[in-house]
Amino acid sequence: MQAKAELVFLNGERKGDRFPLEQGRTVIGRQVGDLIVGDKEVSSIHAIISYERGGWYVMDLGSTNGVFVDEQVKLEARLRHSTELRVGQTRMRFESEGFDESDLSGPPDLLAEGANSDLTLPHVPRGGTLTGAEAQRVREELGQLDVADDIINEPAPFEEPPEEFRPPSGPAVAGLAESPPVQVTLEIIEGADKGAVRRFNQESVLIGRLNTDLVVRDTDVSRRHCIVEVFDASQVYLRDLNSTNGTFVNGRRISSVRLRNGDQIRLGRCLLRVNARPA
Repeated sequence: MQAKAELVFLNGERKGDRFPLEQGRTVIGRQVGDLIVGDKEVSSIHAIISYERGGWYVMDLGSTNGVFVDEQVKLEARLRHSTELRVGQTRMRFESEGFDESDLSGPPDLLAEGANSDLTLPHVPRGGTLTGAEAQRVREELGQLDVADDIINEPAPFEEPPEEFRPPSGPAVAGLAESPPVQVTLEIIEGADKGAVRRFNQESVLIGRLNTDLVVRDTDVSRRHCIVEVFDASQVYLRDLNSTNGTFVNGRRISSVRLRNGDQIRLGRCLLRVNARPA
């Protein structure tokens, strides 16, 4: 039986609220996610909390202002009872029961990518901002990126003109409740699972090698490789999550881009075709 855990809001309008973490995977964001946080310093999609092989972990999904674990900026960290998390200016306490915290080592698959596990970034004062360039510099210093990854934040030459990730503007929840549900179909046309078709009726689809919505059996694919973010049938975006080997759309390496039906996404040796329509 999976251990139970929850987040307790420590400040703001939701102070005292409790959010259960019982599904093994929770995406936190300002506009897209399982837990919507109405904080202007929280990114559209900010972080993920997951339960993996006996432990709870938080991972930054390329947010602008970072994820703070006990006031240290983390790319990824294991969570323990009473750990304090901060996204933007929103503070939450992680509370858990039902698993043994004496095992402080991460599972082998989780630690396979070396320094990325429980990775601490340089201290940023409370309320400060960790820019994308600073985060990339830290990753480079830790040897997490290949030389080719230096281009990861450049505008993707995907459209004329290039269209980078610009989620729709609006209130904290981006009007998602008013939008008709969208079904995203991902067809695997090359790779270990060639011919498989997966359909999703959710606001985000996490793709990677381990414990994601779409698991890709390919050692060239990062554990958390990229994420599809759905606002409506005509506003579907793909964002690379600082993967080791990059994410490509129609042959072009991208950081983030708006998707169109029929676009082909390459991750390692896996090639996907995407389609989105009202459910």
